[in-house]
Amino acid sequence: MKYILITILLLLILPLAATLPPEWRALQRDLGIQAAQYKDTPEHQALRERTPRHYNVGDTQIFWRWNLSVMPPLWIQTSATCRAVGEHCYIFVADSEWNVHMTQGNVDTILFRLEDSTVNDPTQGAIEMDIGLFGPIPDELDNDPRLIVFYSALGSFQGTSFDGYFSPYNQVTEAQAQQMNPPGHSNECEMIYMTCYPLSPVTPIRLSVLAHELAHLIHWGQDANEETWLNEGCAELAMVVYGIPDPITGFPSAPDNNLTAWNQTFADYVKVMLFFTYLQEHYDSTGMIRSLVENPSNGIVSLIQEIAIHYPNLTFADIFCNWNIANALDRLTPGEGLYNYAQLALPSFTMTSLNTSPALNNQTIQPYAADYLKYNVIQPASSFSLQSNFPIRVSTLIFDSPNNCTEVREEGTGTFFFLDPVAAGAYRVNYVLSNPTSSSITYSYTSVVSNDDNVAPVTGTALTGNSPNPFKCSTNISYNLKENLPVRIDIFNSRGQKVRTLVDNNQIAGTHSTAWNGKDDNRIPVSAGVYLYRLTAGTYQSIRRMSLLPTE
Repeated sequence: MKYILITILLLLILPLAATLPPEWRALQRDLGIQAAQYKDTPEHQALRERTPRHYNVGDTQIFWRWNLSVMPPLWIQTSATCRAVGEHCYIFVADSEWNVHMTQGNVDTILFRLEDSTVNDPTQGAIEMDIGLFGPIPDELDNDPRLIVFYSALGSFQGTSFDGYFSPYNQVTEAQAQQMNPPGHSNECEMIYMTCYPLSPVTPIRLSVLAHELAHLIHWGQDANEETWLNEGCAELAMVVYGIPDPITGFPSAPDNNLTAWNQTFADYVKVMLFFTYLQEHYDSTGMIRSLVENPSNGIVSLIQEIAIHYPNLTFADIFCNWNIANALDRLTPGEGLYNYAQLALPSFTMTSLNTSPALNNQTIQPYAADYLKYNVIQPASSFSLQSNFPIRVSTLIFDSPNNCTEVREEGTGTFFFLDPVAAGAYRVNYVLSNPTSSSITYSYTSVVSNDDNVAPVTGTALTGNSPNPFKCSTNISYNLKENLPVRIDIFNSRGQKVRTLVDNNQIAGTHSTAWNGKDDNRIPVSAGVYLYRLTAGTYQSIRRMSLLPTE
């Protein structure tokens, strides 16, 4: 089921899918794994040897399904009649709903979308579309390649209505289903369940959900123990390619959301929808997504493996960071379309405005997530230093006054960056901070004070400046210590790369100075340009900038 899914069996009484406990997510995957363990057993092989099952319009059948109007849901049997036969599917409707909540016109519309035409592609239906994207529909038991789509009144519970679901119990025999934990029932066929009440079966989003649920069935057949975020990402992609995606809400307002974490919120569906849509639009010309579904490894590991095969010159980090930029930009230029969505129109992502106060601002980026910073260049303009406890990847988006993005500049991967909007010639800048790792990252930023700023004297520990500035051969860096402290002074170039450690020892309280002769740690002269120097004295830290002039 798209938001409730099969693990509703263990739900006690919870009104909304967003409130599901972590145990649900674990069991959701576990049921699929349990069913997969019965693949190709002697019982399955015996069933495949029987005469292929085939239905005609008017044939009747009794199916097991859930009564979802009570919690925990109850297994019930429902009589149904075949109302349509297509090349790839049968459509069954519960007899109690026929000409009450489901009509022949509804069935004809559904069959057309499944077999003939999607919103985005008039040449193929949703079934062929999903097969092309993700792989074949499994045929585990019934020796019939057609999919059964069973419509009934799935109902609602405490205000939550259910649109459809895929149940792994149907992929095992009835006897095996009753041996699973928790026990269930099987119709011994490839089937997805869809609602015809209280939700309309033919609203555009409900027709799109058909592609979503079928993607889950295909994924079970290819890799039953896939991680939830990747499985749901493919199912959400099916809705995008069909032409009616889920609304893009939740995630853009809180983008620091681990791509691989699954908390059953709507934002989780949106983040994986955007990631797999971006992957499909920019990196699926080689069939990488279908290969990803087939890959027996799971999650990030399988994605890294497939990127290495299909795009050996790229890494997961490359693609992940490009995706984060696309979320911030979503434009054809710059980048020749690399940072654009063709099938989606994204709302603006929430960004943190850079504070021009010199005080440090501590922030955290979750694993496999991103933060977005913005700064409107005002006079007097500020520059910023950014430092983190773990390597982070920073990209700068430079905008002119008409709000055109003129450049996407890669600042690289590291733990210290000097961000200078004025030097970039920007009217406005956005900074994309990507964390393509499994570790949380803590970072801080501060505005960088020029030495020619009139800073009032400080009686406590303070970095007072350097003189002369600008300089050609040598400059003296001065600082005060209120008490005995461990002191470190580092010098960085404009890309945040450390070039020299001037001081690294314990010092007594008082006024101090140290000279820098324009050479790096290897005593090699550095090139002319803007440099930053950082004083760390106990818990105190301050950064300033200075300019090294070319020698004549």
